[in-house]
Amino acid sequence: MTLPCSAEISQSTISVGVATTFKEKRDIYRLRYQIYVEEMAMQFTSVDHHHKLLYDEMDKWGVLLYAKYGSEIVGTMRINIGKAEEFPEDLAKFLELDRFKRFYGKNDIQKFSYTSKLMVSPYYRNSTVLHLLTAKGYEIYCEHQSQFNFGVCNFHLLPLYEQFGHRRYRESFTAPGYDGVLMPFVLLVDDVQHIRAVRSPYYRFARKRGQLDEQVSEWFQDEFPRAQEIVNSQLVGEEELWPILENYLGQQPHLGISVLEGLSPAEAQKFLHACGIFISCRPGEQITSCGHACHTLKILLSGKLAAAPFFTYNPDTINPGQCFGPVGLIEQPDYNEDIFAASEAEILVLSRLSFQKFRHAHPDIAAKVIRNLESYSGGELVAVDTVGQATA
Repeated sequence: MTLPCSAEISQSTISVGVATTFKEKRDIYRLRYQIYVEEMAMQFTSVDHHHKLLYDEMDKWGVLLYAKYGSEIVGTMRINIGKAEEFPEDLAKFLELDRFKRFYGKNDIQKFSYTSKLMVSPYYRNSTVLHLLTAKGYEIYCEHQSQFNFGVCNFHLLPLYEQFGHRRYRESFTAPGYDGVLMPFVLLVDDVQHIRAVRSPYYRFARKRGQLDEQVSEWFQDEFPRAQEIVNSQLVGEEELWPILENYLGQQPHLGISVLEGLSPAEAQKFLHACGIFISCRPGEQITSCGHACHTLKILLSGKLAAAPFFTYNPDTINPGQCFGPVGLIEQPDYNEDIFAASEAEILVLSRLSFQKFRHAHPDIAAKVIRNLESYSGGELVAVDTVGQATA
């Protein structure tokens, strides 16, 4: 089919619906394969390489959303809704669903939703497709009276999901069948105040709702006090971010972070705020996963690191302000070792997805950063512009 120009891709030209036919589901599985396997080289235990399809057991009881331009499916998202016991045991453990069951007490009418396999075809990633899919998803959470919607993603996508209104509440995890290091997050569906505060696209629908459970937010804060300490990328401003970094580094960030060499304080502040997200790590928590693609640049702010299998990092090798691991802001290199926090540690993660947008908006600042990155990586960096907007 002939691709439309970007100006022609609007809400009126995209249809969003639930897949019901065999063909629609097969087209969704094929799109997953194209993006996850062929484009992003993600590793899954169950893939139909012969037919180039990607599906799993959760598809049997999931709601499969699609976004179509004409007859072509250009985006998709899956939603599973049910009790904690209906989800795979390992996933329920990673998401800590047993703790969330406490919200309902003895009430058996508990409904949890889990969003996964969210992706958009490369050509449509700057269109309305992503927002239309996720907005339809929010309507479905509400229709099924799900108080909590969960998901997991790699670090570079956290700012995107925090913009929708999701919150981090626990440490990251790795597991067979999942791609790399993943961070769980949760959306409190009835917390319209938070949805408004982060300027979520869900707010237009959420503000019209009635019969909200206002106890959800208060319960969450009591049950997950550590979540209140996490620096949310959508709630911290440029001027607020700077002193937080200065406190960790003991000096102004543009002087203490090597990749910011040559940037003025104002330029460094704008860049870090647009592209950075804080990750707090507990001792032993995994930060990178060997063999998986890197979509970030990581900077140690505090604490110590260790690495395997080659143990190239020891507690005295990487100091606060220094980068570690490959440069994933421009290219998509693979990690060649597993890196762990050897103590309580704070990491500043710069997202390639965010950097692509920043590069278009502030090319002069981005050019200075790229020169520093080339020095760090030891060679010229070649831009790769395809980033899948995907959850596990």
